[in-house]
Amino acid sequence: MSFELFAESVVKSPGDKRPRRGRGFSIEEVKKADLTIDEARRMGLIVDIRRKSSYDENVEILKQYVKDIEEFMDVYEGETTTEPSISAKIIKELSSIKAVNKEDAELLAKAGISSIEDLAYCEIPKVANKTGIDEERVTEMVKAALKKA
Repeated sequence: MSFELFAESVVKSPGDKRPRRGRGFSIEEVKKADLTIDEARRMGLIVDIRRKSSYDENVEILKQYVKDIEEFMDVYEGETTTEPSISAKIIKELSSIKAVNKEDAELLAKAGISSIEDLAYCEIPKVANKTGIDEERVTEMVKAALKKA
């Protein structure tokens, strides 16, 4: 992720066409980046409504900036989630046991059981309490896990 704090526009000097820092992105550049002016301003971008020129480099800068913000928000939302992420691999491994169906595997994974060995050597009353599954059912799952482990 090449996230920069601010995205800056680049314009070309009228005399010698050398690139220099612009005051903001033009309306056309914002539209080409599939943004509205309000969205761009909410992201902290400066939109220069007087500028009429449009440069492909600025459109690419805007697109990359939006992509970086989306990646950052995905990571940030993942960190603030109180529920631990449950991978499909864990659910698949747990549900490979005959006594464990997919719904039970999801509940077990949420309770912190991440492998067949964890299930085989878990404390049955604690797991039953965390998952809401009957102790007898958890006992059956543990027995099946012990056979497979």
